[in-house]
Amino acid sequence: MNNAPPPLPPVATPAPGSRQNLAVGRVRPGPIIRDGIIIFVLTAIGGFVAGLATGGASRDAHRSMLAIAASNLLFGTVGFTISGCLAPSSRWRHLACMAAGVWLASLINVLLFDVSLLQWIGGAILTTLIMGIGGALSYIFRRDE
Repeated sequence: MNNAPPPLPPVATPAPGSRQNLAVGRVRPGPIIRDGIIIFVLTAIGGFVAGLATGGASRDAHRSMLAIAASNLLFGTVGFTISGCLAPSSRWRHLACMAAGVWLASLINVLLFDVSLLQWIGGAILTTLIMGIGGALSYIFRRDE
């Protein structure tokens, strides 16, 4: 008697260059750029409105910075939720690339606005938090296949 288990059936692998193979192996730059623009525009508009509503940094710097931080938290979360809904099949890889890109793009705040390099580095934690919340919320609107 032969007690060996039966052989396993062959596993189908996607053809090189097929759409399924691209979704698993690489992150496409088109959706990254699109979603980066969405997030950047949402947070810029929110920060501008928060700055106007508080009278700007010259009036009350602490209040203005808190309003801009709350605005970035809200609008960044909305942006990452949209990005998670629009993401290709590898949602979290896409969102991680988005978070890195958004954080690097926010370096413009150090160059043009009154943000220190240390604040920008600390912004990586906030960006990761916003990405996590937005990514989790995106499952409410679109589940993985």
